[in-house]
Amino acid sequence: MSDEFKHDDSPVEDNVAAKTPSKKKSGFFSRLFGKALTGNELHIAIAPFIDALGQDHARELAAVFQDLDGVVARIFREEPLLNPDVDRTQVLPAACAQAMGWVSTMDVDLVLWGDIPPPGTTFFIHFAAPPPIDNDSAGTISPFQSLNLPVGFDPEAIGGLLVATALAAIKTIKQKKSQTCQNLVAHALERAAQDIDRIPKDFTMREQASVQAAFGNALATFGHLFPGGEVYTRAAQAYEQALNGTVRTENPANWAYLQRNLGTVFQALSERSDDAEMLNKAASAYREALGVFSQATTPFPWATTQNRLGEVLYRLDIKSGETAGLKESLTAFQHALKVLTMHSTPLLWSDTMNNLGQVAQVLGRELGNTEVIERAVTACEQALKVRTREIHPTLWAATQNTMGGALFLLGRMTHEEQYYETALNAFMGARDVYDTLGLSRMAKQTERNIQHAQARLPEKSSSSKDNDPAMWWLAEDDDEEKEDVPKE
Repeated sequence: MSDEFKHDDSPVEDNVAAKTPSKKKSGFFSRLFGKALTGNELHIAIAPFIDALGQDHARELAAVFQDLDGVVARIFREEPLLNPDVDRTQVLPAACAQAMGWVSTMDVDLVLWGDIPPPGTTFFIHFAAPPPIDNDSAGTISPFQSLNLPVGFDPEAIGGLLVATALAAIKTIKQKKSQTCQNLVAHALERAAQDIDRIPKDFTMREQASVQAAFGNALATFGHLFPGGEVYTRAAQAYEQALNGTVRTENPANWAYLQRNLGTVFQALSERSDDAEMLNKAASAYREALGVFSQATTPFPWATTQNRLGEVLYRLDIKSGETAGLKESLTAFQHALKVLTMHSTPLLWSDTMNNLGQVAQVLGRELGNTEVIERAVTACEQALKVRTREIHPTLWAATQNTMGGALFLLGRMTHEEQYYETALNAFMGARDVYDTLGLSRMAKQTERNIQHAQARLPEKSSSSKDNDPAMWWLAEDDDEEKEDVPKE
């Protein structure tokens, strides 16, 4: 990928200590007893990888991380469930649970685990990390998905694929650890892009698919850090190649995760290019994933995929004006809310509630149905229980804008002035936040909303009443990371 990745982890036995940044000199005692740790390192634990002869190859994997700034990798000696003497397909679910147990008891950021099944020439490397409980990120790695690499591989030749995938699997909420991860991303992705061409030619289609899937996950996870759409485009290509080598009936969960992740990439591309074709591709991929995911067996990915499908269908409706898409979008959000709750996943729950409010507002307007619009107001009120002004000011303002639009509609449809009053208060609250944070584009849009509301209240404005039927109150975006850059 040439210069595209110019953006802006080492061994818990055998401790291969973190390499300190080259700009800092280690003290005398640090040099004697190992490199000093800052507490911001990424901690990776590596389980035994036993071949048919009983030899453990974990050190080969540890060697990949030993020269990375800010990474501490260690080998541990627990007995893995996966080994050459068992049928891996039968014990894989139990092995996944075992790996998650290691994550919690060892207090690490990532566990590499897996096996070297007969004939003993290929690593099947799985990744276990603390789950992103209240986050729906792109590039989600299925616990059943493995990265296949040849035993005895040269770390300099194809180690970048392992590093990039490991970084993508780590979902830390600690800011300094996240920064450590981001400092390594550009170089890791650059190496991984080169490593793809060095994969052994005798790899099976399934093994090649595992490599492409891992590369796609890394690109999708970190695509938001890079300008333009090239990284996401490369991710889509990798996922499509991975799907070509993945049989749905043989690996339904992996296949569904690939479809879901492909959809997130198309959705990201649509947001950067305003391309309806990308939205349609995203919707198609999400529907494919939902053909496998279910509320009963895979509740979290099912719910988050439903939410994403609803978002995409809503965007498509804004472009096309098709009511059928709005109804399907509303249904998708309702499905998601069967799993996402304010107690267990407050941020995702409030995002979905806000999405439901937006869709109900537009659908109620198109149907001329006040009950649907009242439901939009209720959904916004629910979302504001989490999207508070103090903690999430721009999200609070976006929901206030949505609620204000719904209240304005109720005023127009019922001719009751109280709705205009409450709409005006909602708009003014949103404008105050945007002004305070220096978000000029959103402040201007909200000021127009205020003027429309004031025009309906004679004591507030001498302007003539607005008869513009356009949906002027719809916020363009409610994502904190996509707002205007605040003025300093």
